[in-house]
Amino acid sequence: MRTTAGFPLIFRHALFCRTVATMVIVAFTMLITQPLAAALHTESHRHQEERVRAPTQGELLAASLRQAREVLRAAERGVGQGRAIAAERRALADLRRQIAALDRDILREFDEIEARLQARGVPGEIVARHHETVAAYQEEMRSLLEDLTGIETIEAESELRDRIERAERRLSARQMERSQHPFDPEQLPHRPQRPNPDNIPREDRDGFLGAGLLDNPLAQWAGLEGYTYDLLPGADDPAYLDETIEIRLSPAIRAKAEELNYHPVEIYHWVRNNVEWLPTWGAVQDSDLTLSARRGNAMDIAGLLVALLRASNVPARYVHGTIEVPEDRFRNWAGGFQNIEEAMDYAASGGIPLTGLIQGGRVTHVRMEHVWVEAAIDFLPSRGAVMRSADTWLALDASFKQYEFLEGLDVAAIAGIDAQALTDSFLQSGAVNESEGWVQGLDPTLLESAQEDARQALEAYIEQMHEPTVGEVIGGRKVIVREEPILPSGLPYPRAVEGVRYAALPQVLQPRISFGLGADILGDPLAQTSFPWAQVNNARITLSFRPATQADEDALIALLPEGEITDISQLPSSIPAYLIQVVPELKVEGETVLTGPRMRLGEELAFRYSVRDPVHGTRHYPNKVVAGSYLAVGVIGGSVAVGSLEEVQARLEQTRDILESENEALLGGLTREDLLGDMFHAGLLGYFAQYQALGHLSALTQQSHFQLATSVGTYGYVPNVTYFFGIPRSITPGGVEMDLDRVAHVSSVDGQGHETWKHFNFQLGALSSALEHAVPEQMFVTPENPGEAVSAVKALQKAAQQGQRIYHITRANQAEALPHIRQNSLTMNEIRAALAVGKEVIVHTDPISVPGWSGAGYVIFDPQTGAGAWKIGGGGNGGFLDGGFLVAFGITALGLIIGALLILGGALWLGLLLLAWELINSAMWINAINASDSFDDFNRANFAQAILGGLGILPFAVPVAVIVQWFGIIFSWILVNSF
Repeated sequence: MRTTAGFPLIFRHALFCRTVATMVIVAFTMLITQPLAAALHTESHRHQEERVRAPTQGELLAASLRQAREVLRAAERGVGQGRAIAAERRALADLRRQIAALDRDILREFDEIEARLQARGVPGEIVARHHETVAAYQEEMRSLLEDLTGIETIEAESELRDRIERAERRLSARQMERSQHPFDPEQLPHRPQRPNPDNIPREDRDGFLGAGLLDNPLAQWAGLEGYTYDLLPGADDPAYLDETIEIRLSPAIRAKAEELNYHPVEIYHWVRNNVEWLPTWGAVQDSDLTLSARRGNAMDIAGLLVALLRASNVPARYVHGTIEVPEDRFRNWAGGFQNIEEAMDYAASGGIPLTGLIQGGRVTHVRMEHVWVEAAIDFLPSRGAVMRSADTWLALDASFKQYEFLEGLDVAAIAGIDAQALTDSFLQSGAVNESEGWVQGLDPTLLESAQEDARQALEAYIEQMHEPTVGEVIGGRKVIVREEPILPSGLPYPRAVEGVRYAALPQVLQPRISFGLGADILGDPLAQTSFPWAQVNNARITLSFRPATQADEDALIALLPEGEITDISQLPSSIPAYLIQVVPELKVEGETVLTGPRMRLGEELAFRYSVRDPVHGTRHYPNKVVAGSYLAVGVIGGSVAVGSLEEVQARLEQTRDILESENEALLGGLTREDLLGDMFHAGLLGYFAQYQALGHLSALTQQSHFQLATSVGTYGYVPNVTYFFGIPRSITPGGVEMDLDRVAHVSSVDGQGHETWKHFNFQLGALSSALEHAVPEQMFVTPENPGEAVSAVKALQKAAQQGQRIYHITRANQAEALPHIRQNSLTMNEIRAALAVGKEVIVHTDPISVPGWSGAGYVIFDPQTGAGAWKIGGGGNGGFLDGGFLVAFGITALGLIIGALLILGGALWLGLLLLAWELINSAMWINAINASDSFDDFNRANFAQAILGGLGILPFAVPVAVIVQWFGIIFSWILVNSF
């Protein structure tokens, strides 16, 4: 799809451009990802008010302790500055009385808990933990109240200072709230990959050998039946028919090989004509994923071709070498670039070692490392048409191809959009203060009205077209198909170096991800495991916690009411976390691969993942996870495959059927992974699929290029924790959180300039942020069961609706701007740290609230690249949805916590009943995704599956009768482009 407006005019406007542009992006990203928001707004707030939960006495005490800490810090500063602190002393006196009253309530609660434990006959070690905790709490509280009393009465300055410092240290040295998410402003999560200047192609075989890239395997002899190849050197080695990490001879691979008649000619041409090449480097997909996604880089496509050949009993291997491609063919192959330097930069950013060969002052060829296939073929005389006895190791490259490109409709021209006039009207609808760096009160209805007018104009235009296809409407590319009854005689380009051959790819070509649980004194993981990326790409990975011992499980059960539970109101409102010890477990496809140290429920687990890339090096991503959480971990690279979605849908539907069957034997076999793992895994797949599809659509509208790179994040349920002096006193209902520490991509604007490129990256960050609240709402919020999630985009949008100023803070204006920002101290510290290293920040002035959460939405970004961290208060790189929404499904958030801890494979009816309706809803969501074929369906599922036809995943000539109905999504990006 084309636009005539060129790069967004709003970024070139003389006023305060980036902040205004941000508000446009925020407004229209909301339209893309939250089409039901307006309709739900009124009803949602009514239900949310009904669901507001009164704080517990423990929560009130914890809040008072935190407030006392802040007043003590202010008093300490005042004393240091030599000013009077009468106001602080009065505030502390009021807080002391409040804390003392709450302390009496807490001690009564402790007595009630002990009586319950004694009555239920829990093991002695659990009662001992209770006594230890109560004693520690009483000692801390006694000392604090003593210091606060002294601050009220002492007049001697030195003694007063000592009391203030001692009380402040007591509260600051111990955990009083959930920790701020670790954040390094030099390692922004939403970022474009850039070329490594040292990553150049090897120019002789010694270069490969010197890098440790050796032929594998050593020759072996094996007897094989059927098609013979014992006369072809090396072809009889069984390694050339084996499975590897990347080459999976799965049922899907074997079925495709059978469909293609186990014939190399049909196999080669099918892969070449149906699988799109991605200009990236490293084995990130196995053959199953590449078959399902129908896209991959050279190693992925070679792995698919090898797998289909091996499944057909044809020996095959990888070849790794250096090739030379004419510049015009390379530009086409890389995505239809106009500029050869941009095409090379795009591929180099993806990690491909390459360089340009220059003649007459211009690049005429691209020299690049590449991976292709050699297969043991009966080549003479039929060129593979008749397969009897192998006589040739034939070089085959199914990744190299040329494309036909369609521009799509010029929607701006069809709709008659006057971009400049609309820009001026929008800017004049509110206040824009360039010198102070803020905007306020811009009217998004002006843009919404323009969108509706343009939608009607486009509808009318498409109705006049004769059976238009997706490609004709939104543009894109399709492979120029070649169908021949024989195999090619060689590669379609010259080989500069024929490096090494592999039966299995070596580790140096495999990106890897490592997971670590716990941390030693130096911060290194106590337990760690590592996987090749292709092994876990799109896989269901979960981090959960189980009771450490039978005594802990018995204690959990003892906290539930005796007898039959007939109503959710019978469940407790909180769990005394200090009583229960748990063990963290990391699972891949339900199998435990890593176990962490024993810890108390509610404590924070150090959870780190590290990404090692063959070209871009290793990066570490530290996290802190509340013990008692249940998280899915998404590891994505290259593609989210339709097959992955279909698999999780099938599992969800199977679990739903078991839940509805009321069969005790079947119900007893369900696990947490069946009930929670699939649900949150589906959400992560949904997030990345939508991001990839809508990012690609955005690139099409701006004559740009986009590709998702290796990315990681978590999504799941996290309880709230109340802390007393570092002790996790209790856990109470929390919410669903999405936290994405690494959303990497490759992008290019094909010669439109550096400014355009960085703004395009910024737009992709806004889209990613919006999906962080949209996906939880898609899964759990309906008109009948309203709720509201929050992300950085959502928080900024809500703040703008409330009339708050939105500030763009730089080093130049921070002295003037920061005094106007009234967010919590942790957020302010993070903002200041980012500004100190040259980053810039977009933030609203005052906290906003959604049920279960209050705080800031803010963007920390690199003004040179557009890379950013789209954050919400607490430091998370993602979104939050209050656990109160679960009431709509007949369960409680606390029930989810109990179920997550207790479903261990036994027939624990409570956990099953608590989770059943949530799972059914998720299965319905995935089903809606896969069934979407109209705008209404797409809005209900709000998922990228409905537009995959325009991205080359469905047949390119899909009829466009319903494409017009997707116009709201398409036009949202065009509006951003037109400004």
